[in-house]
Amino acid sequence: MLTPRRWIPGPISLKARFSLAVGMLIVLTATVLTVAAVLIVQRGIETVVGEREASLISQVARDLDNKFMNRQRALVRLAHDLEIRPHPSAAFQDKLEQHHSMDGFFTNMSVLDAQGEHVANMDYPDSRGQLNFSTRDYFLDTIRSDGPVISKPLRSQISGRPVVIMTAPIHGKDGQISHVLVGTIDLARDSFIKELSIGQVGKTGYFYILTREGVFVSHPDERRILHSIDEGGKRAPSLELALGGYEGTLRSAADNGADALVSYQRLAGTGWLLCGVYPTAEAFAFAGKMRWNAAIIAALLLLVIGPVAWLMIERQLLPLKRLGARMAAGRGTPTPDAPDAPYADDEIGELWRAFDALMAERDQAERAVAESERNLRMVADNVPALVGYVDKHERFVFGNERYSAFFGITARQIIGKSVREVIGEAVYQVSKPYLDAALSGRAVRFERQVLRHGVLQWDRVAYNPDADAAGVVQGYFVLVDDITELKATQQVLAMSEKRIRTIADNMPALIGYVDTEYRCTFCNRAYATITGIAPESIVGRTVSEVFGPKVFAAVAAQMAAALAGRRVSFERPAAELKGNRYLQTDYIPDVGADGKVAGFYTMVMDISERKAAELALAAQQRLLHTVTDNLPALVNFMDREGRFGFVNRHHESWFGRPLARIHGSLVRSLFSAAEAEVHQRAFDEAMTGHTVKFDFARMQGADKRHYQATYIPQVDAGGEAVGVTGLVNDVTDAKLLEEQLSALARFDALTGLPNRTQLTERIGRAQTRSARNGSVMAVMYLDLDKFKSINDSFGHSGGDMVLVEFGRRLSACVRQSDTVGRLAGDEFVILLEGLQNVAECAVVARKIIKVMEKPFDIDGVARIVSTSIGVATAENGRAGVDTLLKHADDALYRAKDCGRNRYAMTSVQ
Repeated sequence: MLTPRRWIPGPISLKARFSLAVGMLIVLTATVLTVAAVLIVQRGIETVVGEREASLISQVARDLDNKFMNRQRALVRLAHDLEIRPHPSAAFQDKLEQHHSMDGFFTNMSVLDAQGEHVANMDYPDSRGQLNFSTRDYFLDTIRSDGPVISKPLRSQISGRPVVIMTAPIHGKDGQISHVLVGTIDLARDSFIKELSIGQVGKTGYFYILTREGVFVSHPDERRILHSIDEGGKRAPSLELALGGYEGTLRSAADNGADALVSYQRLAGTGWLLCGVYPTAEAFAFAGKMRWNAAIIAALLLLVIGPVAWLMIERQLLPLKRLGARMAAGRGTPTPDAPDAPYADDEIGELWRAFDALMAERDQAERAVAESERNLRMVADNVPALVGYVDKHERFVFGNERYSAFFGITARQIIGKSVREVIGEAVYQVSKPYLDAALSGRAVRFERQVLRHGVLQWDRVAYNPDADAAGVVQGYFVLVDDITELKATQQVLAMSEKRIRTIADNMPALIGYVDTEYRCTFCNRAYATITGIAPESIVGRTVSEVFGPKVFAAVAAQMAAALAGRRVSFERPAAELKGNRYLQTDYIPDVGADGKVAGFYTMVMDISERKAAELALAAQQRLLHTVTDNLPALVNFMDREGRFGFVNRHHESWFGRPLARIHGSLVRSLFSAAEAEVHQRAFDEAMTGHTVKFDFARMQGADKRHYQATYIPQVDAGGEAVGVTGLVNDVTDAKLLEEQLSALARFDALTGLPNRTQLTERIGRAQTRSARNGSVMAVMYLDLDKFKSINDSFGHSGGDMVLVEFGRRLSACVRQSDTVGRLAGDEFVILLEGLQNVAECAVVARKIIKVMEKPFDIDGVARIVSTSIGVATAENGRAGVDTLLKHADDALYRAKDCGRNRYAMTSVQ
């Protein structure tokens, strides 16, 4: 064993250790008090600085929000002024140059038309008509929201500078957006955002602004503007918190990696994150100086107190030094220089007296241990198994006399020998992995087959590790049993069980055994194929655990009867299995010699096919009666003799008597003479193998009704006619049904909405009402944008799903008095009548476009489906149906030409 290296050469006395300990304790106390005071002061400084930082960044954030708000208000006010005095696009340049007072708010200003064309620019007038901004997010957001927008930071298409865009819509006479007023704020030139980036927190701190996505809007280093913070490396945890919604001040790493107090405040107007960074090296400089002063004071205390403690402790340890010399003589006997010295009347004397008592107890304990070892040896030698102990070097420390019978070595000879020498190389290689596991601290159990005295035998081996108080394994205990006879018995039982298992597994039924606690102790392989549950996961679990409480409740009464000693057989539907399965179950009680039931055997047959056939036959019979009883016709069967063998329910009202009196009667006996003659002639012809159809009239109460009859011959396997099936239809009711179907033809079959015919009628009636009461009416012509791509992607079934949902959403957007209809394909029409003014149409159109923003579910796929709308309005019923539809269709194509997902309006004069 290596001796650890000492940092002070030579032995260190107890006196020196005490002196050093006392000195260090005093210094430690002083240091702790000083450090505690410093920490309290530092904590106070951190709190004050943090509160100041939070107050500062809140004030800056409010100032920025006010500046954004003032600029947005000014831009909206200017847009409103331009809106009150509308101008053509070419005149906006002059009007814009008249507002140079806005230079204090914006770096540049420009005007875009509704298609995103650049029609005016204050600083770059030559760029007019050369650029199109229709794809810019701020332009699209302004058109979509119909309100002012503050853009994300971006690079200007005109100047190439990093900018933030503020917009305000300019409306035309029709209430639609005609132009967009744009104000530009340069992020890297003189602006209120630039002023923020050059401001400081303390001497070395700074501010910067991030978007929600982590892109720099402002930063002292202009090169980082419009770049992601992730480009500089991994985000600080505090920034992740701030981007997730945290606001306040905490200590963290700045964006350059330096330790700092970082403050976060979200701007209300833009949602951007304002960040203030105050390096802790500057913020806590005063606390650092205090820590150095505390360290110097502690060092001075150690230099002064150390020598004083050394002298005082040396005087106190002289008696203990003499006691150490006496104890070195060994086993409590007096030393030669003081053979009969009495115990001193102090702590050292008490220590010596205790040492002598301890030596006496040790001698007594050694004698007891020797006696215990003899008893242990006697017990171990009489145990019918190998008992031993092996140290961590794989050498025997103990072994009982059974080793002589197993390996031919006595208990005395085994001590000190290696495991490999005692048990032999072959057995050692088998046992080696388990031996290593025991020395690693794991108890192991295993069985091994060995050749002993020329005979194959089986051992059951247990290795249990022996660890000291520190948890270090010093060896392991060995216990080896000869289980050769047990193995032979197990093999016989295994063969028997295998034969039983083979028989059970090949039975076309579920075979099992359930004990008195409803626990499955055996099941065959059929459980896996029929129930889908592996047999190994069934054995040992209760019926309720395996199949669930519902199945157990369904069979609990039958199981209780089996445990009471009765054999039970029953059928039940197996809802727990896939498909419509039906099971035939038998429970056979297992009655012992004492008459008690130990459990019961189960045999479950899958009778789904047989049950399905029975149920199908019964269902067919019920279906036959249900169908024929509900058919608007007389259905019957007449045997060779012309007697009714089957009649449906309609025969009761036809003949005016109950079915029981009709069934089995001769058909001709129920007809009048004329009817019987017609019937008999058709019946005789059908019995020759021909299908016969004929018409006849019959009085039904006070009404004369017309019928059409069909007699179909029924032949056996030999082709001989055994009877005739008769079908008698009331043609009068069929004609009425035909008229009803004609009325149903006025609705669209797919969506259930009014079709073109009904729409035309309703528009005509609405025109008449409009002319009568002088109200406004409107026709909206709609179709789905890029509907062909939906059919191409999802097929016509997917397209039909979209059309149905589209019609449903349209119906939800209008009043009950309005009409929603489908013309053809993806073309829909909405009739609005009784309107107060034309503006109501725009409200409905915007509502429809908004409703369509919710994704459509097409076979589990979410897809945005937009619509374009053409609106034609008319007053006093001046326009006809075709005129209204044509003008609405023209307006629809104007909406599509403007980019789809919008509406266009026209008025029919």
